[in-house]
Amino acid sequence: LNEYSLLPTGLSAFSGCVSTDGIITTVGSDVTLICNYDAQYYGRLSSCWGRGDIPNSGCANEVIKSDGTAVTSRLSERYLLLGNLGEGDVSLTIRQVEEGDSGKYGCRVEIPGWFNDHKHEVTLTVVAARPNPVRVETREVKERTITVRWTPAFDGGSPITSYKIDLKNKQASWDTAVRTVVSNPELTQVTLVDLRPAKTYNLRVFVVNSVGMSEASNVLTVTTKEAGRGNNYNYCILVLVGWPL
Repeated sequence: LNEYSLLPTGLSAFSGCVSTDGIITTVGSDVTLICNYDAQYYGRLSSCWGRGDIPNSGCANEVIKSDGTAVTSRLSERYLLLGNLGEGDVSLTIRQVEEGDSGKYGCRVEIPGWFNDHKHEVTLTVVAARPNPVRVETREVKERTITVRWTPAFDGGSPITSYKIDLKNKQASWDTAVRTVVSNPELTQVTLVDLRPAKTYNLRVFVVNSVGMSEASNVLTVTTKEAGRGNNYNYCILVLVGWPL
């Protein structure tokens, strides 16, 4: 009997046997389920991938099929055979996996003869991940307030629960930063108050979901406006204009 590689670790199995493997990955990533046969010995062979146990013939809940030269059918554009088919690499790549992609997948290579088909099963587990960091930008700067905003990033497959904002003096370390927790995950703009005029601050934002906290956002360096006489003068004019004669 001839052997052929099933796993990237170099494990092999005999024709007609079913080998198994397990992969754990995170939501949003691309994953490749390994399946190979000896194309140099057998030549180009038809193959398929399906979901669930491998039946007596074909593939259950088929997601992709090849005639040994090219892909002949596939359930979704997310299912790809990116390996060299001419060398017997019929590994399945799934793009942008979701938790719903979790489960058992079966690869079948149709080898001529009774009970010769190469069968390999892979159990895929897709778990949520920490969210991606956001990019923060300055919206408005006044004497004692700074307003910032950000665009929501990928949530890692688990809903955002809060944001954490660190603010510190520019010269100080992040260990001295004051942290504000924004418990409303729908907010994408906040105003920090009670700041000092003409003071330079550093600010960064973290995103939180049920898995954990993202990496830090970009760091903003913002200087509040001076509390000059011009600002007080404008305020007085505003009051005088509204004062009854």
